Amino acid sequence: MPPSRAPAPASAPAAAPAPAAAPKLAYGRALLKISGEAFTGSRAGGASGIDFGVIERLTDELKTVAAMGVQLGLVVGGGNIMRGAAASQQGVDRVSADYMGMLATVINALALQDILEKKGVDTRVMTAIRMEELAEPYIRRRAVRHLEKGRMVICAGGTGNPYFSTDTAAVLRALEIEAQVLLKATNVDGIYTADPKRDANAKFLPTLSFQDAIVNGYAVMDANAFGLCKENRLPIVVFNIKAVEAVKREFATVRTGKATTALLDLVRVEAYGNEMPLNQVASVAAPEPKLLTIQPWDRSLMKAVEKAILASDLGLTPSNDGQIIRIPLPPLTEERRKELVKVVHRFAEEGRVAIRHARTEGINKIKKTEHVSDDEKKHAEKDVQKLHDEHMKQIDDVLKGKESEILEV
Repeated sequence: MPPSRAPAPASAPAAAPAPAAAPKLAYGRALLKISGEAFTGSRAGGASGIDFGVIERLTDELKTVAAMGVQLGLVVGGGNIMRGAAASQQGVDRVSADYMGMLATVINALALQDILEKKGVDTRVMTAIRMEELAEPYIRRRAVRHLEKGRMVICAGGTGNPYFSTDTAAVLRALEIEAQVLLKATNVDGIYTADPKRDANAKFLPTLSFQDAIVNGYAVMDANAFGLCKENRLPIVVFNIKAVEAVKREFATVRTGKATTALLDLVRVEAYGNEMPLNQVASVAAPEPKLLTIQPWDRSLMKAVEKAILASDLGLTPSNDGQIIRIPLPPLTEERRKELVKVVHRFAEEGRVAIRHARTEGINKIKKTEHVSDDEKKHAEKDVQKLHDEHMKQIDDVLKGKESEILEV
């Protein structure tokens, strides 16, 4: 009888290759603070209201961030519609004015949510003031759960209390949802030693400690919000939300042959102990192609408005009859046209610098990313460079058009 043989062991199935490790994000959960001014864009008279073209571009970028797996919360301001502090300085009760400002943030949040969801980004608007017909009430645990499920959370209504800014609201929400960083979107490409739009000697600061900011008086955000960040060691990243849009808006303030209310957007008036934008203390109109009119809401500010216009570099001479300020636009001389061309070139270069800083920061982040192959890093760097080149071309195109407009007789 032949010896029995043990059955051959079944061959084990080949092990499936281990999935590639997911790229390690610099920040897994972040809170982005967007000012109300970010919603206005560069359209003429864009000091107030909502420019949906700007929101379209902004939501494209937010969608890209969400697709990377970042849990992102947003806090929106309302300064494009109503500033509580400005309204109170014009006689409105401070508490009522602040609540009006909170409602303005809800308008911005709903506009942002609508366009994000049309692009397929699941979002929730949560308000500090209850209004269930429009949005969910802000509840910390619910907000965190939304983030964990991949939803973008838009917080509106500030803190729900008067006397607190949306900067403070942003820090509070960031701490409550345990965000790893507070991202503050502004119209300059980071922190400077002074306002770069007013001081040509202002220096860009790539990094800054809380202590240095306090000692040197650098205005990163309002004092209450900044103190909370310092106390809780919450890092702040300040960046330019829209370098191209900022350049377009600045171009709109450069005088050409036609009257436009945007020409006065950068004029600041000494009012009620503060320096305030002209459009927050007066109505500005262009009733004729060569005439601007200004109607201060408080007649006692007539002289202050005239002084601010004369102090600007616009070459305009205002006159008033006690009721309204009129600014006729005289024809530009050849010499003045050449000076204005230099001004728009300077604005364009500021935009290019912001884009270069963004590229450098992006590439540095890519190089520090873990669990990613060198080929993937190179591909990502090429994508960053492509975005850089596209934005540079937009700056050049806008500059070319504005230069032609100035030189046209």
